[in-house]
Amino acid sequence: MKHPSRACVLSVFVLALLGIMPLHAQEVSELRLDPATFVSLKQCRSIMKALGEQLYPGWDFAATPVLFYRPKVQEVLINFPHQPKGFSIYTGPHPLGNEQIYFRNDKTTFDIDDQNTSTKIEGIPVLVVADTYSRMRSQIRHVLNNLPKQKANDWLEKWRFVPSPYEELQLILHEAFHVYQAKMATKKYANEATVATYPLLDPTNNALYALEGRLLREALLGADASARREALKQFVAVRVHRQARLEPDCVRYENLNEYVEGTAKYVEYKFLRAGEEIEPIPEMFGRAGFKGFKGVLGPRLRERIEDMVRIVGVTDDRMGNRYGSGPLRFRLYELGACQALLLDEVMPSWKERIFNDGVFLCDLLKEALALTNEELAQGVEKAKKHHAFEKIMESKFQFERDGNKYAQEKLAAILETKETLVTISYDGFVKDLRLTYTPFGVTPITKTSAIYDLTPIQVGFKSGTKLEFSRIVPVLIDKEKKAITFAVATPAEKLAQAVGNRLECGEFVLSGEIREVTRDGNRITIKLY
Repeated sequence: MKHPSRACVLSVFVLALLGIMPLHAQEVSELRLDPATFVSLKQCRSIMKALGEQLYPGWDFAATPVLFYRPKVQEVLINFPHQPKGFSIYTGPHPLGNEQIYFRNDKTTFDIDDQNTSTKIEGIPVLVVADTYSRMRSQIRHVLNNLPKQKANDWLEKWRFVPSPYEELQLILHEAFHVYQAKMATKKYANEATVATYPLLDPTNNALYALEGRLLREALLGADASARREALKQFVAVRVHRQARLEPDCVRYENLNEYVEGTAKYVEYKFLRAGEEIEPIPEMFGRAGFKGFKGVLGPRLRERIEDMVRIVGVTDDRMGNRYGSGPLRFRLYELGACQALLLDEVMPSWKERIFNDGVFLCDLLKEALALTNEELAQGVEKAKKHHAFEKIMESKFQFERDGNKYAQEKLAAILETKETLVTISYDGFVKDLRLTYTPFGVTPITKTSAIYDLTPIQVGFKSGTKLEFSRIVPVLIDKEKKAITFAVATPAEKLAQAVGNRLECGEFVLSGEIREVTRDGNRITIKLY
């Protein structure tokens, strides 16, 4: 008979004190995840039961299967219709009572921290949420690797790494909505390759974006109803004006991500707006920093809308690379959510149409307001005058200069490395690459090249030939030169000794049709057949 570990016995005792299980339980499975995550799921179910149609009509949160995981440690599957292959029946304590769940140890669907998303297990869509410590480790790694030492120390000193129970509730609601969203509109997603060519540093585009953020704040938080309506009209006018300057693929990228991420963020904000009267489940008060919903959610929403202005204006460097694709992606979450909140006021039926192809949030606002071309032009001028647009433009010209300098420094860090510089030539091998990467970690260099980082990327060339990184390595991909370039610490002489059709080191594995590997000092050039 397998005896439970001392830590597991302690967990059982603590859970018993919380009323989650009786003390007389003997044999239990080992729970390696943070039990607090289960409490948050239970609270989210209670939130949805209380708010129901107010959050999103037709969305049955309770029916969503959930996968909690800690990379390569454990994953736990909840509300799944059957026991999937490779999973065992969980017999230990958990805050969901007698609900049957399944688990798998030492092997997880996602091997990377903090992947809060959706996936399919045996063809069934599943909500994925990393446990508390996986998310915490990801944040600590980001802060220590990307922020200046003083900012990192300040972050630690002020206990900002301690997770907020409110943020976890919002995270679960957000990601669970994506599962429903994917069911309702299976192909309504943006082409994320667009971030590599989007004009991230364009001063006028960024200044108009900043204007949009300010106008949305006025439209949502203004004290006077007529002033809020005027701010909304000016927002629509500025949005039409700004997008008229962009290439169609960039406009479509914005609209689709405002739909995808904005509506999921809207679910968070709608909870903050409507959830103050909900009675929290008792277990939530065992969470550090939790003090109920009454008098807490409203101020949190106001803080989020105020912060939206900073995110849209890119006025700080919270992401570690304010000149890359991260700020673009994050601003679309916020802008989409705020537009959805306003649609609740001017077009309450918007949710009946938003899953349809070609229907986007701002288009519905334009339809609801029905502004003439003259009113649109006047709205832009009023907004610019009221918000001192010239000063915003000055700051964005400086932003462009700083961004270009940053990109060149990032490029030089690769090309001028004293470590091993690797270049993989796929010229004549394939025309297009299949990239797996985060759209938050892309820095455009030219119209045909960009640096990818933030997470370990994967490159598929064609069947049987692929490049996989095991750790974060900044990678320059030049589609015009058909070349992939990066720097690694592995000595060049080791990489020059490729074995068969596989080249492997601590940072990456290249497998497939390798034609030749040549070395010139610290430079390795690899040609594919």
